[in-house]
Amino acid sequence: MTEPEDLVSFALALESSGGEGFLLSGGSDGAGKVPLGRFAPAVREIKQTTSLKVNAHVGLTPRDEFRVLVESGIDAFSVDVYGDDATISEVLGIEATVDDYAKVVGDLIALGAPIVAPHICIGVRGGELSGEMSALEMLKLLMPKTLVLISLIPTRGTAYESSTPPRGEDVLSVVRKARSALPGTRVLLGCMRSRHDRSWEMDAVLSGIDGIVLPSENTVRKAETLGYTVRKKSMCCALG
Repeated sequence: MTEPEDLVSFALALESSGGEGFLLSGGSDGAGKVPLGRFAPAVREIKQTTSLKVNAHVGLTPRDEFRVLVESGIDAFSVDVYGDDATISEVLGIEATVDDYAKVVGDLIALGAPIVAPHICIGVRGGELSGEMSALEMLKLLMPKTLVLISLIPTRGTAYESSTPPRGEDVLSVVRKARSALPGTRVLLGCMRSRHDRSWEMDAVLSGIDGIVLPSENTVRKAETLGYTVRKKSMCCALG
């Protein structure tokens, strides 16, 4: 959809069919901005007339526009963050820096956004670690309440279509670093991650991860066998 009124119509239909919420996103422009500002009045109407939860995936947006989005009633903001300028240049093809993405997180927290959920894509630069640990060090200064870890999915038609997904040991190294660097943050494994190797998921649980989106059945069985209580939620992990 491209018009605010279409978003309202979609939301009303979604709630009437039993939906509980949606992700508000879209393509970014050449400067890394996801242009959502003009949808703020529509979101406000949706929040006033429905019980739907809204998770907005935002990019490099001016603070004033973030203010409008926060005031619209958006429940959660998902923000991609990076720890290496060269990775931003190669992967996104834009002239931006680590500090630019850190500012997004900081601005949203300062403006009182209910949930700010930075996302780190493990292995985003062709499957190899490239700045993930530095991104976590940056987030230590901001102390978000939620952190979502995802990983590269080599996708046909992209520059990394022939890449190998990050190794389980690399994913676990980021999980463990996140847990130690952000002891008060809810750390989650999000839905957008490679399913090439699931053998490390239980090790992530043992390392202190707080939740996994769509874990393997084997992981669930192992967790229950070890005495963990498995709670299932049907919602975006940034909102759960």
